[in-house]
This record gives sequence, C-alpha cells and structure tokens, in this order.
Amino acid sequence: MLTLQQRIKIVELFFSERSVAKTQRAFCAIYSVRSDCAPARSTILRLVKKFRNEGSVCDKPHSGRPKIARSQKVIETVRDSVLNSPKTSTRRRSQQLDISVTTLRRVLKADLKLFPYKIQVKQALNAVDRQSRLDMCEWFNKQIQHKPHWINNVWFSDEAHFHLNGVVNRQNFRYWGSEKPEEIAERPLHSPKCTAWCAMSTHGIIGPFWFEDNYGDAVTVNAERYRQILAKFWSSLRRIRSVDRADQWFQQDGATPHTATATLGWLRNKFGDQVISRKTVNPWASHSPDLNPPDFFLWGYVKDRVYVTKPRSIDELKAAVSDVIKGISSDVCSSVVTNFAVRVRECFARDGAHIEHVL
Repeated sequence: MLTLQQRIKIVELFFSERSVAKTQRAFCAIYSVRSDCAPARSTILRLVKKFRNEGSVCDKPHSGRPKIARSQKVIETVRDSVLNSPKTSTRRRSQQLDISVTTLRRVLKADLKLFPYKIQVKQALNAVDRQSRLDMCEWFNKQIQHKPHWINNVWFSDEAHFHLNGVVNRQNFRYWGSEKPEEIAERPLHSPKCTAWCAMSTHGIIGPFWFEDNYGDAVTVNAERYRQILAKFWSSLRRIRSVDRADQWFQQDGATPHTATATLGWLRNKFGDQVISRKTVNPWASHSPDLNPPDFFLWGYVKDRVYVTKPRSIDELKAAVSDVIKGISSDVCSSVVTNFAVRVRECFARDGAHIEHVL
C-alpha cells in the first residue's frame, strides 16, 4: 500500500519527468527499493488522472455506517434484541441497533448459534378444533396403552394430486447476462394431473389406486368413485396372508366423498365400528393432516423422488409414483406408525394444538 506522501511524490515525479518509466526509476532511487517494487504503470496513470480530475490523491471517506467490531457488548445487545423480538427481520434489526447487516448476521450465526427458522402456515384451530383433536388423541393413547399392538392393524388412508409439471421453485430461475432477457418460464393454466389413493399400516402400503375413467383420464373424486377405490382396497387386504381382516381398523379424513351416507354404510358393512372417521363412533378430528401418516410422510416422500426423474407424460408420472411407493419397505411403514404414536402423545400434551413445527 502506498502512503499519502508516496502518492504525492509519484504525481510530482510524473509531471517533472513526463515519463512513466522515468517516474518508476526515480521513485526507486528516492525510496531505495528494487525495480520490481516500483509502482505499476496503471497505478501511476490512475493517480495522475485522479489528481487532474479531483485535485487530490487522497481516498474519499467511506460512506454509510462505520464498521463495528463483534465485541462482547455488541453480542449481548443482539442477544437481548432477539429475546425481546425474535420475529424482527435482519434488516430492520440492523437499523434498530445501528449495526451493519453483515456484522449482525455473523453475530446471530457464529456467536449466538441461531438459525432463521421459517414460520409454517397452518389451518387456524379454534377452540372446537383443538378440543376434538384432544379428544381423538386421548382415545388413541388409551387404545395404544391398553393394547400396544392394536395400532399395527390401523390402516391410514388418503388421496393426493400429482401434477405433471411438478412443484416449480421460482428461486431456481436465474439468467446471467448484461441485459434483461426477453424470456419467461411458462406453465399451463391447468396442469395435467393424476390422483392417487393409498392406505398404509405397519403391514405395508396398499395402492396406489387411481381416480380415472375407462380411458385412463383423471376424474374428480366423488362418493361413487371413492367406493370403487375402497372395494379394490378391500380385495387387496384379503390377499395379505398375515392380515386378518376382522381385526383391521380403517382411518380416513372428513372429506365429503368419504363421509357420504352410502360410503359410511359400505365401511360399516366391512369394518363394523372399527372405522375412524367423521360421523362415526370413533371420529377423526378435522384439520389434522399433521397426525395422518400419508399426509405427514407418504406424499411428501413420494413427490420428492418422483419429480427428480422429470416425467414427461401422465403414464410416466403414474409409473414413477407406483415405483416409489413399491420401494417403501414395511420397516419404514412401521417407523412411520411409531412416529404417529409419538405425534399423538405430543398433540395431547399440547392440548390439541398443532405439533408438526415442534417435531
């Protein structure tokens, strides 16, 4: 780094010698340095240009907030700020504390070992919802405590949509260039999709079964089509040698096709009172996807793997979904059901409140 006096001397020598090379030699002679330590040609010309334009070779003072060291006092100030207001954004906190964003982030991560957790958006639970979840979890807990192996015979069910265009993350769309490109990423207004239904227990997974017409095209879920799926499930259940259908329980959420009078009648005919659903002796609480294994595990697991292959047609998409589901072992299913029992206990301990964000 050149000192201010050295910069002034370089400009004086250049105007005296009128040559970059002579300026370099004179500089080396004055300051007793080797020729390879002489100021570069670009440096000399830059200083001369700066002097001609500004009348000075001094650096301009830095604008903006002065740098603040990560002292113990600064760390304690940030800690107190976070304790008092954990939801304040980094930029707003930086302004409030008069600390640069860079320093603040270093303090938060390196010194305080904090992590910026993303707040999850969930269905609001009113008092009735929480009470119904609490009652349901209390019932599940009693069943599991009375008969620990009872939970192994519960089949948890659900359906999910799989869109051909998958999940688009706009954060991954970047275009490096010197000008804004005339380019957009298009997506169809109504993406082709298929709707799969599965049931899972510690015995494994039955399905997927598809909601589709005779031509293989996706159709909406209604009560009649749902009962057709249930009939396929019942037939498949009979083919599992280790399963006694008389001991099995069936769970479903409260979607309208699931709780239609004809559908509940069909389920009672097959399972008796061993049905866990809205409008049954043992009700499934509304707004409880965080407790349903297909919701909190299966569909997310499948979609994470299916869309990596980038299926190009509905047939490829359905094949990929089927392959992933077939690859899920009964050991994994047992672990998921064990996790269900943990979630039930946690929900009961939290008085029916959401539990997914704390597990």
